[in-house]
Amino acid sequence: MKKIIAFSFVVCAPLLVSAVTTIDNILDQLIGWLNYIVPALITIAVVYFIWGVLTFMGSSDEEAKKMGRTKIINGLVGLFVIVAFWGIIAVVKNTFGIGNTTGQSITPCVPNSSNHMGQDC
Repeated sequence: MKKIIAFSFVVCAPLLVSAVTTIDNILDQLIGWLNYIVPALITIAVVYFIWGVLTFMGSSDEEAKKMGRTKIINGLVGLFVIVAFWGIIAVVKNTFGIGNTTGQSITPCVPNSSNHMGQDC
């Protein structure tokens, strides 16, 4: 695990340093990435939760019901963690005045053709 983290840092650090030069730019870049990552994570957690519900409801075997119950709980915990993380990021942004200076919403946006693939987010 340490090797993976070290490798990721070695690969990503030069890209970040060359692309951004100040803390503000780094934080703005991170917030921009979160606008894409958070909706994807929420979607994955909801799909996993629904998969657990379908597994639980559609099975008659006790072991399958137990697996479905576990998926339901894990999906709900995942949603809670994602939304809590999202809220903490919003509090930090508002506390330190990072980003969000144009009056934009703090909710992440989903890129589509009307907002030019996330450029207006």
